[in-house]
Amino acid sequence: MTDNPYQQIADLINDECFPELDTRLRRGEHIDARYHRLFNIIQDGFPLLAEYYLRFGSDLVQAPEAYYYLRPGTSGKSLIRSRKLDELTMIAGQVLAMFHLDPEQLEGSGWISTDAVYERLRLLLENDYLCQLLERKKIETQADRDKAMETLRRAIRQLARLGMVRLEGNQANRLQTQAPLMRFIDPVRSTASTTEGTRAAMEQLVRDGYISLDEDDESLKPDCTESEEKASNENVTVVVEQAIEEEQEA
Repeated sequence: MTDNPYQQIADLINDECFPELDTRLRRGEHIDARYHRLFNIIQDGFPLLAEYYLRFGSDLVQAPEAYYYLRPGTSGKSLIRSRKLDELTMIAGQVLAMFHLDPEQLEGSGWISTDAVYERLRLLLENDYLCQLLERKKIETQADRDKAMETLRRAIRQLARLGMVRLEGNQANRLQTQAPLMRFIDPVRSTASTTEGTRAAMEQLVRDGYISLDEDDESLKPDCTESEEKASNENVTVVVEQAIEEEQEA
C-alpha cells in the first residue's frame, strides 16, 4: 500500500490544484517550494506528469536546485507555444544569478535595488552595448538614465513572471533573487567547481555576450558580423519554455 495519492494521471487531473499548476507551467513559470501545494503535487506525481507533458512535446524538468519547469522536447514540435527571452532580460538574469551566488550581496534582508543591477551591468558591459540593450542612443542625462532604468525594470518584471525573482511591489525598484535563476549557470556548471569559480565564469559569459540557456540553443557571440548581430537581435536568443502573456504597461 502506498501513501502517494497519485496512482494514475486521472488522479492528478482531478486534483483541485491541477488547473493552477498546469497554467503556471504552460506560462513558463518555475515551481519551487514557495508554491508549497503545487510543489508537492509535482514531487508526488512527477513520473505521471512527465509522461503527460511528453504527449504535448514538452519535457518536465527537475532542476538540481529543487524547482520544476517545462521546456520544448527534443522529439518533435511542442504543442505548447513557446517564445524567446529578449537579450536584455537574458543578460539581466545572468547578472542576477551572480548576485544569487554572492552571500555578501544578500546579507540582511536579501533585497537588491534595481540601481545595483544597473551598476553591475555598467561595470561589465561596454557603454555602446549597454545603451543598445537599454534602448538608448546614450545615457548622459538624468532623463536618459530614468528611461534606461524603466527598460531594465521591464526586463526584471519579465523575470518575476517566470518565478526567477520576487519584487517588492509593482515598481520593480527592489527584488529578491530566487533559485530558478540558477538556470543561467547551466553553461558553466561542468567547468566551475566552487561558488566563487561559478561567479567568475558567469561574469565572463556576460562580458562575452553569451546568451543561451540550453546547450542546443544558438547564442550571440561578440565575434559575429554586424549584419549577423542585427539579425540575431531581432529575435534573441533563448527559449523561455512556455508562452508568457506580456504585462500591460500603464
